[in-house]
Amino acid sequence: MQTWDFGNAIAALVAVGGYMAEHLFSRKQAQMEKQMERVEAQSHQLLVPVTMQLHRLWHGCIMNFIDKHCEDVLLKKDEYKETLIKCTNNMERWGEGSDAFHLELPTRYRHAVSFPWALEVMHEDYNIMRVTHPRELPLILHDEILKCDRNSTLWKSYEAFIRYSYLPAIERIGEIIDEHGHLMEPVPATRMKEIFKTEGNGYGIKWSHAPRMWFYSHMLAYVDSWKELLSKWDGGSYEEIRPSIDFPVGLLRFNIEMQQ
Repeated sequence: MQTWDFGNAIAALVAVGGYMAEHLFSRKQAQMEKQMERVEAQSHQLLVPVTMQLHRLWHGCIMNFIDKHCEDVLLKKDEYKETLIKCTNNMERWGEGSDAFHLELPTRYRHAVSFPWALEVMHEDYNIMRVTHPRELPLILHDEILKCDRNSTLWKSYEAFIRYSYLPAIERIGEIIDEHGHLMEPVPATRMKEIFKTEGNGYGIKWSHAPRMWFYSHMLAYVDSWKELLSKWDGGSYEEIRPSIDFPVGLLRFNIEMQQ
C-alpha cells in the first residue's frame, strides 16, 4: 500500500512538473511570437517607411536641388573658390580609398562636387555626423537664396522645391511617426555617443537621459515649423527662408541604427 501511494505520488509530481514545463514553454513561445510580431510591425510600419522617406528627402529632394544650382553658385563665383577646392579635396580622399563613410566617387550627378558640398549639412567634420543643423542646404547656397530677389529665378526654384518636393516628404515622415512612432525601441546611450561623438543632443540633455522619442518629437515640431513658415509666404511675407527649428539631419542615421 505504501509502495503504491509512493508511486502514485511520483507519477502525480511528474505529471504536474510536465504540465508546468509545458505551460512555461507555451508562455515563453507566446511571448516570443508577440515580440516577433512587434519587431515585424516596427520594421514594416515604422523603420523602413521612415528610412525610405528620409532617403527620398535627402537624395531625391535636397541633393537634386543642390546639384541643380551648383554651377550657378559654387562653380561660377570666384568668392567661393576656397569652398570648391575643399570639396574637390574631399572627393580625392574618397578616391584614395578612405572608407570612413563607405563612400565612392559620385558619377550620376550633373556636378560631382555637389555631393561633398552637400555633406556639410550632414557632417560636422569628415568623420563626425551632426545631430541637427540650422540649415537644409550648404551655407553658400543658403545665403545666396537669403539675399536673392524674390522674383528671381533662384527664388522661384527654391520656393517650388520647398512647396512641392521638400514639404511633402517631411509631412509624410511626420504622418508615419504620428501613427507608428510608439513601436520604436530606444538606441542605447552608449551607441548614440559613438554615432554622434557627443555626450548629448546639443539641447541640454545627455543621451543617457534623453527621451527615447527625442528625434521623432523634434521631427514633428520641425514639420509644423515649416507649415508655419509657408503660411507667412502665402500671406506675402518672404523675409524668412526657413523656420527657426533646426533640421534633425541625424534622424537618418538614428533610424538606420534602429534597423540593426
